[in-house]
Amino acid sequence: MIRPWILAMDLDGTVWNHLNISGVEPPYTKIDATSIKNRDNIKITLFEEAVKFIKWARENGAITTTLSWNRRDYVDEALETFGIAGLFDYSSTDHTPDKDQRLLRLINTLDRIGIYIPVDRVVYVDDRDIHMEAIKKNVGNIVFINIWKSAKDYSDACRIVRERILEDNITLL
Repeated sequence: MIRPWILAMDLDGTVWNHLNISGVEPPYTKIDATSIKNRDNIKITLFEEAVKFIKWARENGAITTTLSWNRRDYVDEALETFGIAGLFDYSSTDHTPDKDQRLLRLINTLDRIGIYIPVDRVVYVDDRDIHMEAIKKNVGNIVFINIWKSAKDYSDACRIVRERILEDNITLL
């Protein structure tokens, strides 16, 4: 049995190519399987590898959450329009930079319902490291994957998770 762990995903530049979905006013409409647009024809495209990575993580014991500094209503609509809202067990999206506090709240919420996740079993994927000082100070030494930098792609991110989090009984991506 795989012990549970948390996968916290930034969204902008990490799950989709746009760097600030809060600046792309809904409504959104689907263009194709991986792209949406708003009424101003601003296009946002999913990184298919990110979706595969999240699915793989869920299959391997991850409790998944968004961890995004964005307008939650915009993010929720984008996730629904893309058809991937169900990939996330929790939403830790807010239009504030306090990702450390939101991550702590999730860890405490899970603990209250009997799911204890030590901080070394928390994986946070982001394309920027600006939140890591506060996370290390207030949450602890989590596994941070700086996608496109410390991990060159999502296959590399899988390797990091396998090495740092998972036991021997995993499925491969």
